[in-house]
Amino acid sequence: MSPESSGLWRDERLYVLKTLEEVRAEQRRQVESAAIMHQEQMGRAKLDIQAAHDKIRNLENAGSTLKMKNWIITAVLSVLCALAFEVVKGYLHK
Repeated sequence: MSPESSGLWRDERLYVLKTLEEVRAEQRRQVESAAIMHQEQMGRAKLDIQAAHDKIRNLENAGSTLKMKNWIITAVLSVLCALAFEVVKGYLHK
């Protein structure tokens, strides 16, 4: 003999199914939120890395410009010293 059902099992089953669907929806929302956050972090990381590379390039360019200026100043000073030496040498030999 099978026991008679009061019909409550249907309500309980619907409640469990509804709760499961809500849990799944929340999980999907959290996964999507995490994916969006990850994309934003990756975008920020790319920008930070690019900015660091740009700073390094600027420093390298500034360093090579500074080296060029130093070479020019050294050459000009060498020429001036050589001229001053020749002037003094000429003055002393008179």
